[in-house]
Formats: sequence, structure tokens, C-alpha cells
Amino acid sequence: MSGLRHVVLLLCYALPAAALGLYLPHWLPVIDRGMAIGAGVTVLLAGALAHEVRARLARDVRFTDQMVELRRALFRLQEELSWSRREARGLGEALEAVARSGRGGRDGRAVEEVMAEVKALKSLVERVSDGAGRLVREGEPQGAVAVAGGGRALSAIAAGTSGRPRGTPLMLVPLAGEMDEAALLDAVRSALRDDRIDLALQPVVSLPQRKPCFYECFSRLRSEDGTTLLPEQYIRIAEREGYITAIDNMLLLRCIQLVRKIQKKKSRIGFFCNVSPYTFRDEDFFADFVDFLERNEELAPNLIFEFAQGDMVGRDRVESRQLDRLAMLGCRFSVDQVRDLDLDPGGLARRRVRFVRIEAGMLLAAAAEDEAAPDRLRASLARDGVDLIVEKVESEETLVELLDHKIEYGQGFLFGEPRPPRPAE
Repeated sequence: MSGLRHVVLLLCYALPAAALGLYLPHWLPVIDRGMAIGAGVTVLLAGALAHEVRARLARDVRFTDQMVELRRALFRLQEELSWSRREARGLGEALEAVARSGRGGRDGRAVEEVMAEVKALKSLVERVSDGAGRLVREGEPQGAVAVAGGGRALSAIAAGTSGRPRGTPLMLVPLAGEMDEAALLDAVRSALRDDRIDLALQPVVSLPQRKPCFYECFSRLRSEDGTTLLPEQYIRIAEREGYITAIDNMLLLRCIQLVRKIQKKKSRIGFFCNVSPYTFRDEDFFADFVDFLERNEELAPNLIFEFAQGDMVGRDRVESRQLDRLAMLGCRFSVDQVRDLDLDPGGLARRRVRFVRIEAGMLLAAAAEDEAAPDRLRASLARDGVDLIVEKVESEETLVELLDHKIEYGQGFLFGEPRPPRPAE
């Protein structure tokens, strides 16, 4: 409160108090001079007390605002320090990769690639922190999370696993127990803000050799105590609160980093990326991602985007046009969560679909009714250049039945569970 305002407030109660002491006996003759002075002093003291209370409250509000600003500044500094450490670690990894490859000083592209990805992740999480992290800290209502732009919004999600029900955990990883929605939402926000989203891979093998030829990518969120959140726990609430696109972005960024590493070994292994329909309906995401791949076309042949059978229906023209752009760059598409075996191979091929993933139980159930059904399905898909992958293969007995139908690709816990990528891989 300024000095002038204090003077004005003082005059507001001092002048009426003086007027009462001097003129009250003239206004009310029944009141003597002593009573008039007492009334004036009472008004003066009451005004002074109110003035003091107001001044203290204003000072407390000012101090509270200053403390909030200091806390925000401290949080920003902590985030900057954390990101500086990550950037330094990323730069160190890039320099180490250059040293191993022997490309030396004139070719700094490896350094630029890694640093570009580190900065892309930084931009994404800063946007998440601005749109959500601040609200978490201040306890305000939560809105949708903005996604990083400028060609830096990357995406990939594994909302489930093959070989077990979606959301099956990684082995030997402590799992989060039952949590209410508020605790789950806090855990998702915290994992995004603190970069605790991991990549897990499950092999897709050729049959009967069982040689890995593809990998499916899955997301794993870690809570602050190190336990793992299952997709079946967080997917629904992440979609509802607008976080799913941010999770998708961070997962694909890690997948792209992995693709870069395997391409240095001249490997053509493909990675299946389960993409949330919420993400691919995001126009900003589409534009940014396509721009990114146009600048990095060498990555496209290793990326296979996967959609549920139900999500293939009802696409609008904008979404179809963007998917066509991805296909022209060399990306492939896959259909999973098949609930109806009455497929249209020609229609799938026209949509650039190159793989169809069907559960072993469903295929063998069809074979029980018509022994030749799996063979006809496989052959009709193959005629249009679509490969059949049988997922959720859990036992040798199931595998033997599938081999009777000349199934070429299998996936499931019989061949390997989802695990974090090892450096050697």
C-alpha cells in the first residue's frame, strides 16, 4: 500500500473523529464536551484499528504472492537443471557413437540428430508442464495437454500386448496396485513431467524358424516409487484427460532413437507402433509428424503403424490423406484387434495395409468350424500383399496347430515377452 493511500485512509477517519470532538455539542446540546471528545477518540481508535488490519492483510497477500513466484521460479530452475543434465548426457552419447563409428569431426550429423531429438523431447515435456504440470502444482482444474509443434510432435503407443490380454506387465517389474482415479491421474502427470515413460519390445517371429523379424512397441509408465503402471490402468484416464497424445509422442521418439541405432547395423527390422485414434485425429500431430518424416525419410521403412479394425472404419478425408502421405514416405500399416474375420484384402491393400494381426484363439475357433478357413484367409490376404500375423501364441500345442495351416508369422509369450531393449539389441 502506497504512502499516499495511507494518508488518504488516515484522513478518512481522523477528520470525522475531530469533527465529532469539536462540533458534537453544537449538533446535540444534550451532549457535553467530555462526551464529545470521548466519541471522537472512539471513532479515531476504531478507524486506526481498521486501517492497521487492512494494511496487514495487504502485506500478507503481497508476501504470499512473492512466495508463490519464488516457488515457481525454483521449479523452473529445477526443470532447467534436469534438462541440462539430460542434454549433456545425450550429447555424450552422440559423441561416443561418432567415436565408435569412426566418422570424426567433419561429419557431425550423429551429434545433430541426437541433440535434435533431445530438444524435441524437451519441447514436448515443456508444453506438457506448461499445460498440465503447473495445474498439478497449483491444484487447478485440468484441461487437455498441448502437443509440441514445429515438426517435433512424434508418436507411438502400445496400448496392449500380444500373447496376453492388453496391459500385461513386463516380467520381473514391480507393478502398481489398485489406485483410484485421482491417484492414477497424478501418476500419469508425474510420469510425463519427469520423463518416466519407457519403451518395451515384444518379438514377432517367422515360423517355423522362430527368428525375430519385427518387434511390437509398448509403453510403460513408471510411478515415483519405481512401480509400473499397466496400460489398462492409465489408457482410459489418459484419453479422457487429454494426455494420450503426449504419451504417444514420447514413445515414438524413443522408437525413432532405436530405429536410428539399428539402421547403423544395416538392419531392416520393422517396429509395430500401436497408435491411439485420438493421436491420429490430432491435425497438429499429423502435420508435425509427416514433416518430421519428410526430413528423415530413412526412418519410414522401419515404422509400421497399427490400428484397431474398428478404427479403420469412418476415417475422414483429411485423415486418409495424411496416412497416404506417410505411406508414400515408406511407412507401412497394420490392423489388429480383429473381431470379424470377414476381411476385405483388396480394400486393406488399397489403404496401404501390409499386415493383419489375428488372435490364435479366434483363428483356431474358425478352423474348428471349417478346417480350411485359416488357409483361405491367409491365401486371400497374400494375393493382395497382406501378411497374416497370429498373436497370443502361448503354448507349443497351439503352435503345432498353426503350423498345420502354414502360418508364417507368430507373436506371443511362447516366443518372448515384452522387455526393455538391451544395448546389444
